Amino acid sequence: MPDPLAPPAKVRSLNRWSIGTLSVLQIASLLIIAIMANFLGNHYYLKRDLSRGEDYSLSRWTIGLLQSEPVQSRKSPVKFIVAFRRSTPITERVRALAEEYARLSQQKIVIERLDPVRNVDRALQIAETYNLAANSGVINRDDLVIIDARPDPDAQATKDDSAHIRFVTQEQMVLYENNDGKSARRMSAFRGEDMLTTGLLSAIEGKPRTVYFLADKSDFQTEVEGNAWTVMRDCLLSQNILPAPVKMSELDQIPADAAGLIIAAPRYDFTSEEIAKLNDYWNRPASNIMVILRAQQTPDHLRAFLREHGVTPRRDQIVAAKGKNLIYRVDAAFTPGFEFTRDFWGKSTSFDGISSSLEVREGAEDLINRRISPFKLLESAPHYWGETNPTAKEPSFSEIEDRAGPLTLAAAVIRGAASDDRFAAKASRMVVISNGSFLDPGALRTENVDFFNACANWLVGREEMSGTGPRKLGTYKLPLMASQSTLINRINLFFLPAAILLMSLFIWNARRA
Repeated sequence: MPDPLAPPAKVRSLNRWSIGTLSVLQIASLLIIAIMANFLGNHYYLKRDLSRGEDYSLSRWTIGLLQSEPVQSRKSPVKFIVAFRRSTPITERVRALAEEYARLSQQKIVIERLDPVRNVDRALQIAETYNLAANSGVINRDDLVIIDARPDPDAQATKDDSAHIRFVTQEQMVLYENNDGKSARRMSAFRGEDMLTTGLLSAIEGKPRTVYFLADKSDFQTEVEGNAWTVMRDCLLSQNILPAPVKMSELDQIPADAAGLIIAAPRYDFTSEEIAKLNDYWNRPASNIMVILRAQQTPDHLRAFLREHGVTPRRDQIVAAKGKNLIYRVDAAFTPGFEFTRDFWGKSTSFDGISSSLEVREGAEDLINRRISPFKLLESAPHYWGETNPTAKEPSFSEIEDRAGPLTLAAAVIRGAASDDRFAAKASRMVVISNGSFLDPGALRTENVDFFNACANWLVGREEMSGTGPRKLGTYKLPLMASQSTLINRINLFFLPAAILLMSLFIWNARRA
């Protein structure tokens, strides 16, 4: 028991110098840790796109190009000059996009960022190097990305170098729409990746590859804009493939520079002489053909040509029943197994219009002996069937006359030893699609455009670019009432600062005590 008469114990005085020194050391240590973490995070990091549709990741098509042989085997890197003013709304987005190209190309692309308004001397130098009209203010007026794929990107550009230089402007990257019918425009979508990848591909390859479109046999009108031909042409041009309309009747033979041949929606049959020209082309090494058919309209000679190579267009219509009504729009899924459609395996799409089924003789012994290999690419859902009598008053599935689903809508054919690296470059390729409306602008689907582009790239030997294409990033409106906007402003201007101040006072008071 303590003695009540004993003198009170001395209270040890608070050593404020010791506490202050310890606080300074803690703050200094925290700053050092923060600086080190920032340094390490800047050099060693893993990027993740957490958006639902991966809208901010480069597409498989772009990644395939960046990792392809034409890019990775370059001795000098491709140069991107991002000449965007700081005041332009999409400047940071374009710069971040260009840096992603450089990162995924393993530094085979180098970036130079430039504000032409702030750095006038460099802007004039670039204008002179690339023969831009600097005195009219082109580089100051138009924000643009210059893609230079010449062997020596630092040399003065000449007329012969123009095939390896591309200019992608802000107007090409952005889609606009009128704001509520007023004259002012607002950005509705950003397609920077689409334009940069197209520019990069065309700059590297220079001269586009030419595919010949048999216009005199086709139902597609090449003289009219806004139809399936327009969509096909624009898709091919974006792949640096030039579609050249020709008349089969005027050709002695398919030109030697043909990277491929397109037979789309054939209305008129081939003559015996024209089929002979077609066979002569197909028997060449590395010949490529794309065939797009209308339902039940395949001409006899063309049908015989396709049947000889394991793909027979049937004379039916793919339909499904919904109550008492027939559905002609076909829901389909991409079949796994064929490498150039890997990105589509298991994914679904829809074909509007009328489709016919294809008989694909996979693994047929007589075809194997001739080194011909047909493969299924796209099949309908199982509840569809092939109706052979569509003129009946109430068509219904007949086990005797009709064909049960799933039914093939697209197939590929390889002639030659494509699996042997020694002869793969000489193998011929063909794609057959049994719907002539899947590229119609009124019912166009992104997955169908990607599929068409993948087929085109596979036919011309760009297997690495046969994936899904870039997506357009849209802008969205968030409707807010006046009261909601007022509440958000009050929270940002008053309540949040007040909460931070109260927390600071609480921490200061606790440490002081």
